[in-house]
Amino acid sequence: MHLKRSFAEVKGEVVGVPARSLYSSDDWFALLDDHGHDYRYLLIEDGAGGATTFTALTDGPAVHSHRYHPDYLLDRALPATSCVVAGPRTGYHNEIRGGAPTMPPSAVAARLLDLAPEGAVLLPYLPGETAAELAALGHPAGLIAWESWLDVPSGGFDAYLAALPRSRREQVKGDLRKVRGAGLSFRTVPLDAAPHADMAEVLVLHEKKYDPAYDRPSADFARYLGRCTEVPGAYAILAEFDGRLVGCHVVFHYADVLWARLIGVDESLPETGRCYFSLMFYEPLRLAQRLAAPAVNLGIGTSEAKVRRGARLEPLWTVALAAEGAVRHQAREGLLRRARNLPDPVPDGVGVPLDRPSSGAAEP
Repeated sequence: MHLKRSFAEVKGEVVGVPARSLYSSDDWFALLDDHGHDYRYLLIEDGAGGATTFTALTDGPAVHSHRYHPDYLLDRALPATSCVVAGPRTGYHNEIRGGAPTMPPSAVAARLLDLAPEGAVLLPYLPGETAAELAALGHPAGLIAWESWLDVPSGGFDAYLAALPRSRREQVKGDLRKVRGAGLSFRTVPLDAAPHADMAEVLVLHEKKYDPAYDRPSADFARYLGRCTEVPGAYAILAEFDGRLVGCHVVFHYADVLWARLIGVDESLPETGRCYFSLMFYEPLRLAQRLAAPAVNLGIGTSEAKVRRGARLEPLWTVALAAEGAVRHQAREGLLRRARNLPDPVPDGVGVPLDRPSSGAAEP
């Protein structure tokens, strides 16, 4: 086991299997290194000394993102000072990176445990298959979020509409009628051909809607968008009204999936606020169909609105790696409390056990 200070150091030593998730991919880690994500990287070697896998690490008190902080993940069951968070602190879809030859998650977990012998190593936002493998070793797991996926039919937008139940189909048609009536138009361009400065202004407005204290200048967003153009498969979906940009959505085509990333809407006029669902759902669906991508990852949050428009939900999990004893018990209790009090309301009738991950999807 070796600790590195940058992804560039890691990448030169790992012969790895490409990540399945954009948010655990090489290009994404390289992007994060350039934009204020201060990680340590744990390089894990096999018995013969060949590097097989790695993970990004953050000491608990240094985690600034609320939904990745140990106090949130464990509902304050353990002090942040005794915790380490493993994985990227962005994107809400984590994975344990594979190597060549593949190292199973159980072997990675055994090495991660050495980092917090009297505390816990937290792996948040894991898909069910990985979480279930770690939980089978005795490590506690708890539901942390619902991830939404939109499956892309091969028959175009009409096939998507036809597959929806009648009530949901009428809702989508109603969304589209409102957009047409408002005089909104949409276009999709490669991100490097998009108006970054105008997009940045809209993205700041969206941040301030949910965080009135947000005070970063739009120039920061513009620089970030410029860096995102270096990630392959980056697109900008643009909403326009009366000759000006009123909404945008940054998406990435990676591993045969279209990943929804950044969305912003200028809601200063009644007409412009109506573009949200087209930006979030309908235009990405059309782009995915053009790219022959079979699925769109819509991220977490607003699960009910996404399900009403045809999305399916997959549970994501936090696993706390901890030695047997009091710390593991405290972590288990904290994970369960958090799972019972998630901020995203889930549609009635959709659910999984709060502490028993499996590789299956949520049952409606």
